[in-house]
Amino acid sequence: MNAVITYKEISDFIEKEFKFRPKFSTVDQKRVELSYKPGVFLPAIEVKFHIEAMRKDVICMSYECGSATSMMIAGVVAYLEERIPSGVEVNTADMRINIYPQRFAQLEKVWQYVLLSDISFEEGKVNVSLSLA
Repeated sequence: MNAVITYKEISDFIEKEFKFRPKFSTVDQKRVELSYKPGVFLPAIEVKFHIEAMRKDVICMSYECGSATSMMIAGVVAYLEERIPSGVEVNTADMRINIYPQRFAQLEKVWQYVLLSDISFEEGKVNVSLSLA
């Protein structure tokens, strides 16, 4: 079973929840770049996310960015620590993110019936492959 999530849907969600609208662009099948321009005279903040590995219980990702952006991410993660869902672990020292889909309470029943098989990026969308459990 395949699901498609468009970059527009993700941007809309982020804008609604966090009050800023990022721009996404595909680098390759396993990499996506997120950028945000905070103001006319400020440079864009850019972060590239890479899916390193996937198992049925964890998605291992890394991110690349400049040192100034890295310090900003560390500060934001520390500030928003209580709002980060329990299924997401961000290690800012190693620039790694582990996502444990089964820990999201909103999706608990879903994971009884499906397993996450693959995530890939195409222009304008994220492809999510699921298989029946």
